[in-house]
Amino acid sequence: MLRKSIILATIVSLFACWAEAQRSGSVLDVDGVVARMMAVRQENQARMRAYVVKRDYQLLDKAEQTKAQLIASIAYHPPDQKEYNIERSSGGIGGKVLRDILEKEAESTQQESRRQISPQNYEFRLLGRETVDGRDCYVLSLVPRRDEKDLIRGKLWVDASDFRIHRLEGTPVKSPSWWIRDIHILMIFARVDGMWLHTFTQAVATVRFKGTYIMQSRDLEYSSTAPKLAGRAGNTRILAGAAMNP
Repeated sequence: MLRKSIILATIVSLFACWAEAQRSGSVLDVDGVVARMMAVRQENQARMRAYVVKRDYQLLDKAEQTKAQLIASIAYHPPDQKEYNIERSSGGIGGKVLRDILEKEAESTQQESRRQISPQNYEFRLLGRETVDGRDCYVLSLVPRRDEKDLIRGKLWVDASDFRIHRLEGTPVKSPSWWIRDIHILMIFARVDGMWLHTFTQAVATVRFKGTYIMQSRDLEYSSTAPKLAGRAGNTRILAGAAMNP
């Protein structure tokens, strides 16, 4: 009788541990992680609202000295439109590189679905788990399904608790600009006023006629409203969709 009680207690304990592991996501396979990641992205899109972000783009040399800079105010209008105004730009050819990076976002909304981090665009493989900024994350490999410039071959870090993308690192299948080659990209995502946004990018690349450089774009400040950035002809552009939708 005692033996049966011990066995029963062991079984109950094992089921409790399994249930807790399942709740925390530790027994999920790659399909489960991706499914939850996609569900969280849809929830985030539903929370998106108008805002303005001031963003600093810089081109640095190997010694991390600034060679070109561009400051732009970018207004987001749900569901998928943006407009920007370049407030300041410097750096000659380097400034042209930064303008090209900003202009890259001015593409048709019809292309947005083709660059999202989704099973339609990528094959995912579960590589393991790592701690990023104190958060337990699943590490997934990104294998593009097509040879297109907006797709990245690399790795993705997904929070094991809330399934939000924290980090993306890799190499574009094709260069995003004629000026840039051999590019390696790091993207960071973070919570901003209840929304989950792409807030930082670093790219190490070879710039034609200039050598190896580092490009960084960093969000400086946000406003909860998004007025039209009108009245500056020649600098204002309508942006349809973000360069990378988490």
